[in-house]
Amino acid sequence: MWSQHSDDDKLLTKGEVARLCRVDIRTVERWMMAGKVGCHRTPSGRVLFRKRDVLTVMAPTQTSLRDR
Repeated sequence: MWSQHSDDDKLLTKGEVARLCRVDIRTVERWMMAGKVGCHRTPSGRVLFRKRDVLTVMAPTQTSLRDR
């Protein structure tokens, strides 16, 4: 089945964000509490992150690591 949404619009769980960014899940929780990355809560209380938002947050970090 074809999806009209791009891969960047995919919603990720905290665990998926942690794996993508190579950090601990508690780090993702701290980012969320600090407002560094936007999240969406489902009616059941589950927290989901848009992949595009996560990649936007990570881009400055990746650039600074390459500059070292």
